[in-house]
Amino acid sequence: MQMFFKEGLARIGKFTTPHGDIETPTVMPVINPNLNFLSKEELKSIGVQAVITNSYIIKRTASLEQEALKNGVHRLINFDGPIMTDSGTFQSYVYGDIEYGNREIVEFQKKIGSDIITILDIFTKPQDSYDQAKAAVYETYRRLKEVNTEDSIIAGPIQGSIYPDLRVESAKMMSEASYLPIGGVVPLLESYRYSDLVNIIINSKVNSDFSKPVHLFGGGHPMFFAFSVLLGVDIFDSASYIKYAKDNRVLYTEGTRNLKEIRDFPEWSPLFNKYSPAELIKADEKTRLKLLSMHNLKAIFNEITEIKERIYENTLYQYVEEKSMAHPALYSAYLEMLNHNIKPYWNLSLKSPLYFFNSMTYKNIFIRRLMDFTESYISNGKKTLLINYKQWRHGFPVSSEIINSYETTDYNFLVQWNDIFIPIELENTYPVSQMVSSGILDHGYTESYVNWLKSINSSIQSYNSSICGDSRIRRYTHTKINTVFKFQFHTEKDLFKESDFIVKSRATGHIRNIKRDDKIIATMRNDGFLTLSIYGGLLLNNIIPFPHSRVMVSPDSGEFNSQGYNVFFKFIEGCDNDILPGNEVMVTDLQGNLFAVGHATVSGKEMKYYRDGIAVKVHEGINKL
Repeated sequence: MQMFFKEGLARIGKFTTPHGDIETPTVMPVINPNLNFLSKEELKSIGVQAVITNSYIIKRTASLEQEALKNGVHRLINFDGPIMTDSGTFQSYVYGDIEYGNREIVEFQKKIGSDIITILDIFTKPQDSYDQAKAAVYETYRRLKEVNTEDSIIAGPIQGSIYPDLRVESAKMMSEASYLPIGGVVPLLESYRYSDLVNIIINSKVNSDFSKPVHLFGGGHPMFFAFSVLLGVDIFDSASYIKYAKDNRVLYTEGTRNLKEIRDFPEWSPLFNKYSPAELIKADEKTRLKLLSMHNLKAIFNEITEIKERIYENTLYQYVEEKSMAHPALYSAYLEMLNHNIKPYWNLSLKSPLYFFNSMTYKNIFIRRLMDFTESYISNGKKTLLINYKQWRHGFPVSSEIINSYETTDYNFLVQWNDIFIPIELENTYPVSQMVSSGILDHGYTESYVNWLKSINSSIQSYNSSICGDSRIRRYTHTKINTVFKFQFHTEKDLFKESDFIVKSRATGHIRNIKRDDKIIATMRNDGFLTLSIYGGLLLNNIIPFPHSRVMVSPDSGEFNSQGYNVFFKFIEGCDNDILPGNEVMVTDLQGNLFAVGHATVSGKEMKYYRDGIAVKVHEGINKL
């Protein structure tokens, strides 16, 4: 699978099948081969790229089986794009054992020309005991091993019920398949157990092969799409569009409404200005079923379009925050998500500002990084000064009084930012100066935060302008760029010297370039982080232990990258697991010889899995020196 844009674990990507590419995230509508009333043209007009149908239903219906074996599943359901076939696992869960075995149903799917073939896995229910779920996990893996996975795209469902360790184990084992559905979740979706789903999705995603599509089986309601995509789901399937239509329910992105209780269809609906709800109620059942299904599918794909746009503009996390207030079960799921450590997969910064609502925002990934750094920043035992809002006005130049105190002492300086205190040197670094705040502060939270700081460093006191030394012992600007460097590269070392020349913008006074001997070491970006030059990469390569902040490539690739060309995944031989997407990296060989500098497109934990696409967007190659 190729990835184009990402935000955390969410991505816009491309997955190739024999009948065409699928751009993710997307939804596969469930097509019942016995009830196929939407044409391929109607489906594609809504945004459908691929569909899913059930090979078990086809095989057990003699007329369908005969036609599928003769003409193929694409002719059978009249769809010329990618088709995934399910195996009958869900029917087995609902009705008991089915009459076909795993190998038999997999071979049948191959014979009828399915693009994505699903093994007959063992459905794990939320109420299953640990031993039952464990047995199902291992039996599902055994069934994957007993089929030929080389000649087709094989879907190997990740099972494990609600047990985190079993989901982890299943994800690792089933990564041998080329397509990774998360199974056994329909009962949780139907009972709004979204918090359990968050745990299942995260444990499945971060322990599986990142290069392979992740599919949430049965996750067809748009209310939970954004959460699922944010946590790494690429593809959904949905029968809800027709199930709701049969019950005269009208689907919207935030829920459903009864056809008899709505006044009109929304403007985006294919039924708008064509039918009124009253007219549709009076229509014959076949007409009503088709038209409501079209509306419901449109609602589903409206949400997918919005999610893709949010990924592109880096506001999906914010969108999920907004969605979390739509239903108590979603809010509970949001809180559960915040309990997981997904910081390693999140970008260094985002294109969009960060929204501050209240003290709950402090569970945000970017602020948690700031708080973690603040802890290490004051752990040196030096006296620490707290500067309140009135003394330090964020968004304006730091006052000359504070600068004088700072430069004539070696104290730690923390400034108040919303409800917490952070290092003054990070005044322009994302998300500090890129935040839009509600202004709703929690003094109780501030008090508890200060107490937490004092538990780390007991020499904390409030700042006043009389605190200063006799002479300057450091420069604020130089200490600032070294602090940003330490925050960005997770190191205790300094990169910059006091003799380095800092170029500032005449218009804003912000730092632009840092030079040494007329050579640019780094440029400060608009988000307050540093972009390295190749000269800066050489300096960094000498002070940071190997393999920290490095992507190691083959010699052939290194020669190519040294000329300033990008690094492709397939040439990577190793990397630092702690690399953040969007952060600066050095491109070296396995011995640490530098080829280029650039920024990583994915995290270090993901980088070893991908085979297609660009891993590092190179700024400069060593040949430029």
